[in-house]
Amino acid sequence: MTPTTSSDVLTLATWMAGDFSNWEQAIENPPLFAHIRVAIRPLPLAVVANLTAETDGGIWLYSEQAYDFEMHRPYRTAVLYLFDRDDHIEIKNHKIKDAPAYFGGSRDPEKLLTLKQEHLEPLDRCSYQVVRTERHTFKGIVEPGKGCAVERNGKKSYLESEFEVSEHTLSSLDRGRDPLTDVHVWGSIAGAFEFTKKASFPLAE
Repeated sequence: MTPTTSSDVLTLATWMAGDFSNWEQAIENPPLFAHIRVAIRPLPLAVVANLTAETDGGIWLYSEQAYDFEMHRPYRTAVLYLFDRDDHIEIKNHKIKDAPAYFGGSRDPEKLLTLKQEHLEPLDRCSYQVVRTERHTFKGIVEPGKGCAVERNGKKSYLESEFEVSEHTLSSLDRGRDPLTDVHVWGSIAGAFEFTKKASFPLAE
């Protein structure tokens, strides 16, 4: 792995910005992999102008993850802030307080125009640390430790997550573990989800 530079933030954001599908993986092994769609859209410039909490020149993205049969109702949304930090890129993860109000915004950015700083809640200890690899990809892992707390079905867990992105592909693996025993309690049991980029979204709109 090699140190990142400020120009790498732009490259990473460009590669992440798009509509991804794991159709090939899902059709090959449907018992283990549902057909998932991931869409990541740069926030409109008019919205970025109102996001005053960050001042270090990073890039803002809006992310949605949904089953293909109900793309109108994503099961995961987030606002991501990418910026250069010394020898790596950091991605700050933000929860949207009224997430359903912005459903569909990854494919229709006009739905994001009312988003403001007060609608975002930073997720403590849930940032990703991203580095370039010798395979011409970027690889990210959630910050070390058990601090990224996730509650599923009334049970507490911590997030263990990693991803790898290239110009045309995205691989991601999310798992929840019991904070006391480290037992795997939710998430993939068959390895990473493998996505192919079906469309790209421009960074400036």
